[in-house]
Formats: sequence, C-alpha cells, structure tokens
Amino acid sequence: MNHQNENLTWAQQNGYEYHSETQGAFSESARDLDVFRKANGFHNHVVGTYRNRPFEILDVSKEVHRGGNFGFVERTVILIPAAGLALPNFVLLPRRETGGLGFLGIKGLDLKLGANAPRDELQLVAAFNKNYLLFAGGAHEAMEAAVTSAEHLVPGLAEMAPICKPGVLRFLAGITTGTIELQNGYLAVRAPDTRVAAGIFYDTILAGRSRESLLTVANDLLDVLQNASSEAPMRGLTLENTFNPSHMIGGLVGAAVGFFLGFFLGFPLLFLVGKKYFLLIPVLALGGAALGNWIGKRLMRSK
Repeated sequence: MNHQNENLTWAQQNGYEYHSETQGAFSESARDLDVFRKANGFHNHVVGTYRNRPFEILDVSKEVHRGGNFGFVERTVILIPAAGLALPNFVLLPRRETGGLGFLGIKGLDLKLGANAPRDELQLVAAFNKNYLLFAGGAHEAMEAAVTSAEHLVPGLAEMAPICKPGVLRFLAGITTGTIELQNGYLAVRAPDTRVAAGIFYDTILAGRSRESLLTVANDLLDVLQNASSEAPMRGLTLENTFNPSHMIGGLVGAAVGFFLGFFLGFPLLFLVGKKYFLLIPVLALGGAALGNWIGKRLMRSK
C-alpha cells in the first residue's frame, strides 16, 4: 500500500522535508545499522526536527523468504542521533517478534537478581527478560560470536549499566515497539508488528500522523536513557548469557527427527481414523518437531 499522499501531507503540515524514494538514511554512519541490513528499497522518507532533536523516518523494504516463497515487506523505522550520550551499542528485539530465535535457544543476555532483591526490582527484571532479547553490540555480530565463543557475549555490567537501570526497565515495560537499536551514535526504533497485509507477507507501516506515536516513543526513550545516568543501579544485578551452541544443535536435530516421525506416523493413522482426518498429518509433524526440539535441547543440557 502506498501512503505517499498521507506522508506528504503530514510532512508539509509540520514543515518537514519529504522524499518519496531515497537511497536510505542520509547519514552514512547510520546505514550500517542492523535495521537497514539487506534493504532493497526506501520509501516515504521524512526528515525534520521533533522536540529539538533531528530525526529521519522512512519505510524500509526487504526481501523475505517464508515457506519456500519470497516477497517484499516494508517496515517503518525512526532514526535519531544519540551523539553525546554515554550509551553502549545494543539491540533489543521484542520476543513476540522473534519466535524463531527462541526455537533455536538464542536468548541474548538475561538480567539476573538474587531472590532477596526488592520485589519491585525482581518484577522489572522478570518483565524485561520475558519481553526482550538483549544483545550487546549488534545482534548479528552477537549471534555469530555466540557460536564460536559464548563468553565473548557477556560484557561488563558497568558497560551495559545505562540500559539496566530501574527507570529504563520500567519505561520498556510500558511501551509496545519493534526492534530498538543503538549503533554508531544513532538510535533506531522500528514500528511494532501490526500484521497489516494479506497472506504470509505483511508490512509494518506507520503513515502520516500515526508516525508521531513512534517518534514520541523514540524521544521518550532517549530522555529516559539520558536521565538514567544519575540513577542508582540495582544491587546485585548481573548479566548472563544463556545461549549454548550445543543446545541449538540438539534442538535442531531433535526437531528434524520429530518432524519426520510425526509426518510418517500420520499415514498409518489415516487408515485407522479415516481420510477426513487428513489434517492430523501436519499436526503430528509440527507437534513432533516441537517435542523433538524440547528433548534435543535437554539431552544436550550437560554439554
């Protein structure tokens, strides 16, 4: 769906600069962010100043492969310079949008507190670990490093402290957004998954005035991160990398074995229950894959 008129009107009403087609972010150093990796098109690019901060907002088009098919999807991304803030490079991926990573056992960094910590802090940490995958540096680099050296992924707590403060965790618990990334002195926030499309390919687009909601969230997040520098850290907080490459391999092997066992067991069952239960085959195959993944990870737990 083309939202050119809606975005152009919004830009003109606010005195922003508008480009229907561009080559990506205007800042060269921002083009290496993970949210722009393998992008093949940029549309509805608006540039302006909001709450005394310059920003860019654009719809990023990427080719996506699903179920043996491929198509193009667009996602709205906000980009704001964060220079001058003492913040580490990090990526936050919403767990609701990363089911595949959870299936592989890739969790990023978990925040840990002792059982005797204050209840409100325990709840904040539990909510964060439930809702987000935290990667120090870039997510792709972190995943690659995990396969070769899991210890490499655990930075010092002092380095990651600015995003582990109670105020930041409290803010994140109250918002709904897509990927949050800070790299090369830029904050990028992607629109939350809204599944606005037919079929297996869907866009995640905010158009016109609705873009201001994401712009507000991104600016609020920068304010919270900036204010967190004067906030005391949680006592006893530690970072833990729970990813284990052997668990991933065990899960994949178990899922493959479970899938084929479930698939082939479905055929003799058809003769017993009748052809009208043909859907039993994919159900058994997918159920076998899930069970096999679970068993495979636990068999490799001690590795």
